Amino acid sequence: MSPKRVLTELDEYPRHQTIDTFDIIANPSPGWSDGYWHCVGDPDGEVNLITALRLYHNTNTIDAYSILSTGDGKQYNVRATRRLRPDIDDLTVGPFSQEIIRGLRTLRLGLEETDVDCSFDILWESSAPPYDECPGVKMYQDGRMVGERSNLVQLGWLSGWIKVGGKEYRFDVDDGWVGAKDHSWGQANTGEGEQPNRHAAPPLERRSVWGKPGARWWALVRFPDRSMYCSFRHHTDGTIVASGTGGGNLPEYGRVHSRIDYPYDSGKEGWAYTDVDVVSTEFEDGFPRLKSARLDLTRPDGGVDRFLLETVSKPVYMQGGGYWGGWDDGLGRGVFRDEKVEGEVWDVSHPVIVRDLEGNEVKQRPGGHFAELYTRYTNLDDPNDVGLGLQECVFSQEYQGIKAM
Repeated sequence: MSPKRVLTELDEYPRHQTIDTFDIIANPSPGWSDGYWHCVGDPDGEVNLITALRLYHNTNTIDAYSILSTGDGKQYNVRATRRLRPDIDDLTVGPFSQEIIRGLRTLRLGLEETDVDCSFDILWESSAPPYDECPGVKMYQDGRMVGERSNLVQLGWLSGWIKVGGKEYRFDVDDGWVGAKDHSWGQANTGEGEQPNRHAAPPLERRSVWGKPGARWWALVRFPDRSMYCSFRHHTDGTIVASGTGGGNLPEYGRVHSRIDYPYDSGKEGWAYTDVDVVSTEFEDGFPRLKSARLDLTRPDGGVDRFLLETVSKPVYMQGGGYWGGWDDGLGRGVFRDEKVEGEVWDVSHPVIVRDLEGNEVKQRPGGHFAELYTRYTNLDDPNDVGLGLQECVFSQEYQGIKAM
């Protein structure tokens, strides 16, 4: 007789695709996971918040984090984890909570008070339908599959409150705070102490998933009447190629991977830009941290939208959320630690150097220079057409004469 199965609340819904219950994952890899990545920012750049929650079904672990940088150059980090089962239906981890009020429409995100002075209660309401950004991309190495991923992205309206660093921010939809969301699932290097395939043969050729030296540009921006996703790689030799979250370079999309969507029930069809040019860039004091830029995006009708990009927030560093071994034990995300909550506050006032509050440098491990920014997009041909959203401009080796960290 097969082992006794476990029924969960999801098994009430008529969405089964195998004879198994939703408690069972078809892929047995410990690297399998499924979870959310939420970004929150305000027009003045006072708050740059990323909070995430992730389930690792095959290591029986769930973890969550919040990383928030403030306008005065502090980053507040909170990380929590617990055993996933038997409470697999409960999207809470220590002080963190997420409630799915209506799928793809309305969510509620929460963080209760901890020793780190940061907490929030935020209602997330979608501003447009989601975009299936990464539809089942698979990654191979020397003939074997080493990863697979799907993810959707979506923009949203925000209301609620955030308390951080002795200040309280209350906001509603009309205040212009912007939410950007990524929901991904698949097999990757989390859940295994960020050391996948430790006993496998080393690759015949070591190479970056991003290819040649340059920068990855990736953005989720909400305008008053539409949502925009945009992603590409700009190499130091001047070439531009479309890219995405999970699949590195995506030449099948041409030079830019993008999507424009309008609010639900608007009756407007979505579309994609056909080309992009990086007209100019400015970086903070010669460091690899974006300050401003000019991007020209070509519409399907041949017209060009000329955007001025201006960074409004301080960077928020993903290592504070546990990436690249960012937990205190150095093992990274998805590792079973039983019930645990930890965190700290960093000084991120410098463009690329992170310090603790005593002034000691907090070394960002390889990849740890990966920081997120909130950026304002202004249409140079229509000053009333202004968007705000999450922007990545991440260096690989060298870009615009500036070395990566």
